[in-house]
This record gives sequence, C-alpha cells and structure tokens, in this order.
Amino acid sequence: MKILLLPFSLVYGLIAWLRNVCYDLKILKSYNSKLKTIVIGNLQVGGSGKTPMTAYLYWMLSSKYNTAVLSRGYGRKTKGLMAADAQANAESIGDEPLWYFQTLPGAQVVVAESRENGLKHLEKTDAELVLLDDAFQHRAVKCGVQILLSDYKKPYYKDFPMPYGRLRECSSGAKRADIIIISKCPEVLSLEQKENFLKSIKAHAKQDVFFSTLQIGNPRKVKGNLSIDKRPFKKIIALSGIANPDSFKEICLRISPNCVSLSYKDHHHYTANDMTQILSKLDDDTIVFTTEKDAVKLSAEGIYNLIPINQFYILPVQVQFLFDDESRFDALIKEKLLT
Repeated sequence: MKILLLPFSLVYGLIAWLRNVCYDLKILKSYNSKLKTIVIGNLQVGGSGKTPMTAYLYWMLSSKYNTAVLSRGYGRKTKGLMAADAQANAESIGDEPLWYFQTLPGAQVVVAESRENGLKHLEKTDAELVLLDDAFQHRAVKCGVQILLSDYKKPYYKDFPMPYGRLRECSSGAKRADIIIISKCPEVLSLEQKENFLKSIKAHAKQDVFFSTLQIGNPRKVKGNLSIDKRPFKKIIALSGIANPDSFKEICLRISPNCVSLSYKDHHHYTANDMTQILSKLDDDTIVFTTEKDAVKLSAEGIYNLIPINQFYILPVQVQFLFDDESRFDALIKEKLLT
C-alpha cells in the first residue's frame, strides 16, 4: 500500500526543489551573518548523529573561538527565541539544547524557530562561531561551512522524498554540502565498502567525504553509587526517546547480547505513567541504559524520585572517524573557517 504515497512524494519533492531553485537564483533572500557559522544537518528525517557531531565540533573549536550553539529546540513547549540559563529545562528549550548547555563548558545555547533571529541575537554577544544544529534545509540563512550527515544503514541516495521515503528534499540537495559524513558506520569498515559508498555518493570536486562511527564512553549512573563494573546484571533495557531507537539498541548490544529496546517518540517528555511502565519490566538482574539526551528529561522533578538506585545508567557516545581521518577532518574545518 505504500506505493500509493509515491505521487504525494513526487509533489513534495518538486515543491522542495522549486524552493531551493528560488534560493539559488536569489529570488528568496538568505541572511548572511558576520559570525563564523557551521551547519550540521541531514537530508532525512530521523537521527543521523547530529548531536554528537555538534559536540565534537564544539570540543575541537571552543578553545580558539567563543562558540555558541543555535537550535530550533524541537520538542520544547515554548515559542520564540530563548537563551539557555540555569533555570532552563527540556520543556523550555528542548532536550538537545539542554544537554548542550549542561555538557559543553561555556557554551552559549540559543533556540529559535528563526535561525536569522537567533544569529542576530548572538551577534550582540561575544560569540565568534555558531554551530547551527539541524539547519541544512533552513536556507533563510547563509552559512560558512555546510556539513551533511547520512546514516550508514539508510543513506540518502537510496531514499525518496516524504511521505513515500524519509527525505526532506530531493537527494540532489546533497550537492550544497561542503562535507559529507557517513555516520554510524560499523566499527570496522573495509576499503571495499568505503569505495562502494564513494561511488554511490558521486561527490563533486569541492566536496570531502568522511566515515565515522559512534564510540561508547564510560556509562554513568543516574542514581546510586555503584559504577557499572560493580553492578552485576544479565539483561539490558535500551531506553530511548529518539528518532532512531534501533541504533541505540545496537550500541547497547556491544555491551551485552541480552538487550531489549523500550522506545518512545523522538523528544518524548517522560511522565510518571511512563516510569510505571518502565519499572514493571525491571528485576534485580536488569539494568536500564539510556541516552544522554533522554537523561536530561529523567532528571526532571517528579521523575527522578521514581528512579530506583543503581539500575539506570547513561550510555554516552562520541564521534570517532574511521581510516585515521580525524586529523584530516579537523584541519579541513579549521582551514574553511579561515577563508
């Protein structure tokens, strides 16, 4: 029955293409900020690893530039421009911006539906560089460096525009990217697999292509005093409210093959009823791993008190470039920011 959606997909793709043509021909105007800017985005709906990539760039560049993060703040219950402060929570600015604010030292974090308004606000601060999270399709602003991420298992060039597929625009939109990163790759990727991807991507001469995976960090307890190496368990529940829960389960499977997924919609705000459901699946031999993005919502008042001691752990991940390309990527970004 999905084939019935194909005509709607063609119409959606045509509208998105015409919109891009209008920007290319400058019929629609783009705001050009005086600040240095990097866009981290994708062509598809769903998770492609933008959050850990944004964090990677912040850690790399914040010692050289006063670096801010600008996001729309998906999942928040507020409107307009808001700057993160000590009173911010997931409902006021969104889960990802809250995680940035709590995790990236010294980061200014701003959320705004209009990225132009967000940039104009940051121009009045001491910010020198802005990382625009999920703004590849937000062409109302002109950005310095465009980074496009695509999930290894669901590459954009094999997909179709919505609603038949998951593309927000035609796959030809990838040509706007300065850098393409195939994300969430297996930890070991052969040269043959790499070459096959490069042939399929058909990058133009001014585009650089990289391959990355997600490396597991040390799990952190949500509540209690037992580190994961002191806590015996036989089963893992992979708890997440993200766009691609299967990818989080796959990461948890690296720790134990006895793992089940318990997922909610992306940017889900946990309730007491949710916790009752989660707790009903626990026993003494079971622990819960959750994402860093979900953890900021589990710390909310009324939810944290329901969490049992030594059974919930945060599983952090960070970007790792394959084929020893980290230094090449870092040098390329720094070079592009100087031009």
